[in-house]
Amino acid sequence: MQKAPFLALAAATLALAGCTTTPTAEVTRFHLGGPMPSDTIRIVASTDPAPPGTAVPIEFLSYASVVANDLARHGFRPIETGRPAYLAILNVQQTTRAGIAQPSPFRIGIGGGTSSGNVGIGGGINVPIGSPRNTDLPVNVLSVRIRRESDNTAVWEGRAVQEIPASAQGSSLTAAVPALSGALFGEFPGESGRTVIVKLR
Repeated sequence: MQKAPFLALAAATLALAGCTTTPTAEVTRFHLGGPMPSDTIRIVASTDPAPPGTAVPIEFLSYASVVANDLARHGFRPIETGRPAYLAILNVQQTTRAGIAQPSPFRIGIGGGTSSGNVGIGGGINVPIGSPRNTDLPVNVLSVRIRRESDNTAVWEGRAVQEIPASAQGSSLTAAVPALSGALFGEFPGESGRTVIVKLR
């Protein structure tokens, strides 16, 4: 007579365990609300320009390929040669919460003259996205800034941050990039100025 409640409790426990183990990322995007461009774009590293003769790391080429494919799904035409209409400045790193909290490497600097929440815009204003969290928790971070090449104006910025569970620490950053990029560009351009939790696939 006690089996039914026991089975119900076991099922609920398994369901809760499944929810807690689903990997997620904190995704923040920012743009000015207009239509997103549909033009040529080139993926470059946040450290560009590199010193003359410096070879592009193989890891970055794989990251750039993933991001280029996701941008292509939204109308951009990725190119590797010639002058593009837009540049996508890509930064991928495995660090800690403390490493991205103060100061944040991801900042908004788009002219517009308004502000919202923890994101500021306007002449010369650069405000980090997200609340500072000074911890040693390891995280994977993928951020992209899209700017117009002709006048260096940023039209979109976004960042995806994934906390790395203890069971996965030491895992390859390369393996995490496709899921982070998919989360970042999944609902492109996304809601501006808001951090959302996205399940990783």
